[in-house]
Amino acid sequence: MPGVEAENSYEHITGYWEWTVGSRDIYHNPALKNTLGYQALDFPDKMSNWMALVFPEDLRQFRIIFARHVQSGGEIPFAHEIRFRHKNGSTVFILLTGKVQKFTAEGKPEYMLGNHINLTAQKLAEKELKRTRDFLERTSEVAMVGGWELDMLHQKVTWSAVTRQIFGVDKDFEPATGTSAFFFREGKDRNLLLEAFHKAITTGEPYDLELQIITATGALKWTRTVGHPEFEDGKCIRIYGIFQDITIRKTQEEALRQKQEQLETFIKYSPVAIAMMDKHFNYVAVSDVWVSCYNLDMPTLLGRSHFEVFPELPGIWMSYLSRCLRGEVIKKEEDSFFLINGRREWLRWEVRPWYESAGTVGGIIMFTELITEKKQIQEALIKAKEDAEQAALIKSRFLSIMSHEIRTPMNGVIGFTNLLLKNPREDQREALNVLKFSAQNLMVIINDVLNLNKIDAGKVELENISFDLYELLQNICRSQENDAKEKHLNLSVQFDYSLPFWFKGDPVRIGQVITNLVNNAIKFTAAGRVSISTALVGEHEGKMTIGFAVSDTGIGIPETKQEHIFELFSQAESDTTRIYGGTGLGLTITKRLLELMGSNIQLKSTPGEGSIFYFDLELEKSTLPVEETSGLDTPRHAHTLKGSRILIADDNPVNVLVVKRFLQQWHADYDVAENGRIALEKVTANQYDLVLMDLKMPVMDGYEATIEIRKLEGKGFADLPVIALTASTLLEMKEEMINSGMNDFVMKPFDPESLFNSIKRLVSPS
Repeated sequence: MPGVEAENSYEHITGYWEWTVGSRDIYHNPALKNTLGYQALDFPDKMSNWMALVFPEDLRQFRIIFARHVQSGGEIPFAHEIRFRHKNGSTVFILLTGKVQKFTAEGKPEYMLGNHINLTAQKLAEKELKRTRDFLERTSEVAMVGGWELDMLHQKVTWSAVTRQIFGVDKDFEPATGTSAFFFREGKDRNLLLEAFHKAITTGEPYDLELQIITATGALKWTRTVGHPEFEDGKCIRIYGIFQDITIRKTQEEALRQKQEQLETFIKYSPVAIAMMDKHFNYVAVSDVWVSCYNLDMPTLLGRSHFEVFPELPGIWMSYLSRCLRGEVIKKEEDSFFLINGRREWLRWEVRPWYESAGTVGGIIMFTELITEKKQIQEALIKAKEDAEQAALIKSRFLSIMSHEIRTPMNGVIGFTNLLLKNPREDQREALNVLKFSAQNLMVIINDVLNLNKIDAGKVELENISFDLYELLQNICRSQENDAKEKHLNLSVQFDYSLPFWFKGDPVRIGQVITNLVNNAIKFTAAGRVSISTALVGEHEGKMTIGFAVSDTGIGIPETKQEHIFELFSQAESDTTRIYGGTGLGLTITKRLLELMGSNIQLKSTPGEGSIFYFDLELEKSTLPVEETSGLDTPRHAHTLKGSRILIADDNPVNVLVVKRFLQQWHADYDVAENGRIALEKVTANQYDLVLMDLKMPVMDGYEATIEIRKLEGKGFADLPVIALTASTLLEMKEEMINSGMNDFVMKPFDPESLFNSIKRLVSPS
């Protein structure tokens, strides 16, 4: 046979085999025979001999894999892990690999060649590794857990370092068989351990006990003692487990038990109605108030179900209490139920879970308060409020009618007064001026009353039409300009030019709100300025939230008075009306109009320094048809800086965007520098007609950059116009700007007219 002829060549190659398929003979070189404990001559090369040594289930799998290999024409690899029975009865793991080298004309396998690898050592190592891993995993279940093991075959006990620490012995202590049992308290604890241990090694049942020990140092401890037996061929060969020091937990549980008793005592004598129930809604503790409030019998109450005690409760209560057992806190300020006698009772209640030491829900605690009497009082108050509102409605109708009746003749009085003032007689001028002033003040009062009455009556309907926000603010400014000039006040609009001009909304109501605030600011400002400003707050799905603010340098409002000035007929001080006039209705109207538009008026004020009234409005963006914009002559259309080249030095992208937009509209060329250092480099390398210099920038600020520009050698650097961009006041920064060599300044947010005029005055377009 082929094996005999090849034996000399492959004698020393471990795992070589060859098989003439279909015959009863298969050749293995002596290595495999030796691996299985046989001499070469003692073991004939018969297929039946080899098959007798293979585990039956492995032999079945061998045939399946061999069939797949043959059916694929040798394409599917033949490799199979097989267990052989060693001559001494032990198991040998062999990896067989091979390939059909020759097929018959009919496609049947004729000759197969292969080898084998002994995996026994690897398998034993894996088994030992698994045993070790199991041991480590079990001893590491909880922090500070000690492991132990008893080798039953060799009667050897092993303790981990933590186990020695728990039992209070030296680190080199070597326990003997049965040593640990004597640490357990004599009596119940020791007997339980010995009984569980005996049962484990005889039946294979593991144990997990909580017992007390007395350590080598005499300390009393609680331990969790766990044992897992391991059997082989029906016999326990080892038992291993953990010792865990649970003294702290046991101490805490005892403390918790004492607290539970204290809680029950507290509940009993609590001055409110409290009931403590278990998971089945049976009473475990109740307060005396609970008993008396619901006319219950205390001796028969504990242990009974809540639903047995109150059978008339609606079914929804079972749902409430079940949800509470899942950890939910449920409460109601008002609830009602009907007693058996038909009387309706009102209740305020709350149910919440209480927890056991393990962190699981142990039951629920219920707090209740009978509020039937309070509810009756509340209903009476509601009725009184409705009556008062009806009376207010009647009053409102009366005011509306009377105000309109007064307004008609007043229009005549004011109209003729104005006519007479065109050509007054000198002896009448003073009287006519007093008449006009008094008539105008009276009209303000009438208009305030009408507006407030209209809002209160719910007759204000908001429009949603396209309007030019920029133009609206300019018109408000122009309408108040004369009043501001009479008091020598600076009235301005600070528009955020990152905003579009056109929006959809109610321009009349928005204008009324801002006009009221501006009029109010002018009235209470003796010197300085009044300004209207806008800012983009946010943008979402075609809508913009815009911040509006009206600020002044007027008398200011004390903090204690600020929350009251939006109330009817209210002003900050008692003598304010006498000094400044007015009804105190303007801010009330403003507040209510903003509430109709989904906003709220807010205030910041310092007495003697001024006030800022501000609010946010969400407006939908709109567009204006091209033909409607023709002929407009505003700063954004009418000016040009064509031929000028300007450097923008600013680190804020929004500020840069605003300036760029203006320069584009004015047909100027521009360049951008993100800080003073870059600005200096660009000025050195390029020719500019003007620099717009932000004062506060990283790396190098605007002051330093301007000083360095003035130091540059060459024509034009000393005279290059520099305009400061600042959010500070001129008085605060003027000296430093002059010392650095700046020519002018523009306040942020920018007034386009001021910005254009400053640039135009300083540049000389090429």
